[in-house]
Amino acid sequence: MFQKATRCPRMRRRLSLESYLKCRPRALALLLAAFPLLPAYSQVLSTSGTSGGLNIPYGSVLPDGDVVIGLNNDREAEFTNRHRGQNYQMGIGLLPYVEVSGRLANYPRNENRDLGTRDLSANIKFALPKLFRNQPDIALGRNDLGGGAPTFRSNYVVVSDEFGPLQVTIGRAHGASYLNGTFGGAALRLWDTGVSALVERADRSTTAGLRFESAALRRFGNVRASVSVQRAFGAHGPDGRSFDRSAVALQLAIPFGSNARAIRQVRPEDEPVWTPPPRMAALASQQPGAAQAAAAAATAGAATPVPQIVIDHAALQAHLAAAGLERVRIGLHGTELVVEFENHRYNRNEADAVGVALGLAARAAPAEVSRIAVTVKKAGLAVYQVSVPAAAFAEFLRGGEPYEVRPELAFAYRPAGADVRWLSSAESAHGWSRIRIDPSLVKFVGTELGVFDYSLAANTQLFVPLWRGAELTASVVSTVAESENVAHGFLGYAQQRNGVKAVMASQAIWLGDQVLNIVSGGRLQYGDLGLQNETTWFVPNRQDQVRLQVTRLQHKDYYGYRSIQHYGSLSYLYFYQPLDLTMELGYSRYVGGDRGPTFQMSRWFGDVQAQVYLRKSDIESRVGFSLAFPLTPRQGMMPGWTHLEGSSYFPFKVETKWARSGECNCITPGVVEELPMVYSARVNVLNQGRLGREYFMSQLPRMREAYFTYARPLEAVPQKN
Repeated sequence: MFQKATRCPRMRRRLSLESYLKCRPRALALLLAAFPLLPAYSQVLSTSGTSGGLNIPYGSVLPDGDVVIGLNNDREAEFTNRHRGQNYQMGIGLLPYVEVSGRLANYPRNENRDLGTRDLSANIKFALPKLFRNQPDIALGRNDLGGGAPTFRSNYVVVSDEFGPLQVTIGRAHGASYLNGTFGGAALRLWDTGVSALVERADRSTTAGLRFESAALRRFGNVRASVSVQRAFGAHGPDGRSFDRSAVALQLAIPFGSNARAIRQVRPEDEPVWTPPPRMAALASQQPGAAQAAAAAATAGAATPVPQIVIDHAALQAHLAAAGLERVRIGLHGTELVVEFENHRYNRNEADAVGVALGLAARAAPAEVSRIAVTVKKAGLAVYQVSVPAAAFAEFLRGGEPYEVRPELAFAYRPAGADVRWLSSAESAHGWSRIRIDPSLVKFVGTELGVFDYSLAANTQLFVPLWRGAELTASVVSTVAESENVAHGFLGYAQQRNGVKAVMASQAIWLGDQVLNIVSGGRLQYGDLGLQNETTWFVPNRQDQVRLQVTRLQHKDYYGYRSIQHYGSLSYLYFYQPLDLTMELGYSRYVGGDRGPTFQMSRWFGDVQAQVYLRKSDIESRVGFSLAFPLTPRQGMMPGWTHLEGSSYFPFKVETKWARSGECNCITPGVVEELPMVYSARVNVLNQGRLGREYFMSQLPRMREAYFTYARPLEAVPQKN
């Protein structure tokens, strides 16, 4: 039945099962018949919050960009005198080979009036790269980082390996009793059912259970669900009595970024293939200003005459306006086709609007056009420009391969339009106002008073464009809901004040080719007069940015006494585009008057940002994790008299005081707190800082998808006869 396998070299060391099966095809056939091999194990969280089995960690980490949230009712042996309890979990593959996770253990007091336990812990795990073939998965980790109450602190090293459908894990830990000493376990996949049988040994007890993992649910963004049931045997409580316990765990694995969905692949056979408009030198006299341009070129004695380009700019302008772009203007700069526009419809990412504009311009460009440049404006002020070769971009739209576009893509801040020959002096229409609704959330997670206390309000913002680079901003806060401890309890100081929070006019101007300045003045903080200034310096030949924020307030206190207050920060933002990674280091003067350094590391997964940060002052230090989501459609409402939009960036943060063991984790209100800019350059002008040549090179597949999804590309733009 099988051909004789190639002779395997004789080796003194013991072969791995994989190598043995390659050398023994009959054994491989028997194993495949009994247990069909499946792809690698999907990652889920153990009860401690790290990726692994039922209770123990494994030698692998969560996939890059995957977020796992879970809930279980397991309890460690030392807490078996509690009759109930819950563990809330969240983990993310923050970087390749790096996993960050958190756990909130909530073990309420029992009928004996035991004080109970509520502990918020953070974990980190590093996986070692595989340096040779058949190397097992090896990881180093630390549970319960920092904090004054290290209830679940443990350091460990763990090794996992797969032998067909069987995965074996062994590790060594030092720390809390639940993960201390030698531990190990095995998991066996039961054919292709998605069910695994697991058995583990840790904390002088044995745990056995079953786990079901679903396939990726494509209709729900490739989310995966898992359910585990387990039973522990031989555990001993604090009183020394044997205590067996059962638990159930539910989890969802949510991929973000490019692994969340497949970019729409448009093949030539699926979409009509257009041909570029023909050369129209004979019709050059019909183009406004063409005769004057030709005469000027002849008078100057140009050695290489510029070809006459004829394009139906009115039709192109109409197509761009129909796609929802504002202040559209079409021009020519030599053989370069220039498109100016302003975007408030594609609010998740400016790359969508750039893709729509480049795609429509490529459809309209005749063969004489060598490049296409799109200029992005905000409040009528030109901010940056992206340009591509026309022929290469048209071929990219047809076939989907961006290799010829990437090296020729160019990016520039403050694009000059003085030498552009505008084909129409009038811009297309623009929206007269915008209304944005942002959630405003003050929360307390895992305190002595409750698992989750909050004050949720709606921050309704009105934006009205004034003149070039200027906008009027008004902000109104309205409470939506509050927890009992905030509404009527000890946390009442966290109630949000309702009413008009700010009314300010903002002006953006360029202070050179690389420095953008936005100054805002008016009323902020519910009645204080103030000025805010934000200066951004774009480091030449890099994506990095230096940002200076300054706020000056004339504050009036409860007794009518007026004082002048100053806040601000200076920071350097470093980009590492291959991973969509940023690191920002700065120094801040906080609202409470305290001051100190700040550091944050962020990773973008599409339009979702994961961030870990550290803020330090002369009073206390805080460490936290943030996951920011867009709360607005990818394509919003058409501009008009007004339109409604959601937040493009809503961060959900969980933070704790960085304390030594034994110190109180209590957070001091009013310190280590930054005063945000009412009109933020990053939010309203700079696409959350996601700019630069390398960034738009990485977004070419998304730009192509946006063009085919949101533009009307199926008919070629008609040309004038």
